Amino acid sequence: MIRSQQAVHPKIRVQISRRVRRQALVPLPAAAAQRLALIIGYQAMALINRDLTRAFTPCEEEAERRLTQFRMTQH
Repeated sequence: MIRSQQAVHPKIRVQISRRVRRQALVPLPAAAAQRLALIIGYQAMALINRDLTRAFTPCEEEAERRLTQFRMTQH
């Protein structure tokens, strides 16, 4: 019987600096506000992607190792 292993759930946090929070409160013309919102959104996504990559790369490497090992036993 295969013993199940408890999955490790990564904890992901996104931090927003005080400067960015203050910028969100400053009224800007519509086009400038839209560009700023896009820039801030892209920066936040970059941080999230970095954290996700850091969290899941070991899992993917382990899965690849096990898959390779399984394929070797099948041949």
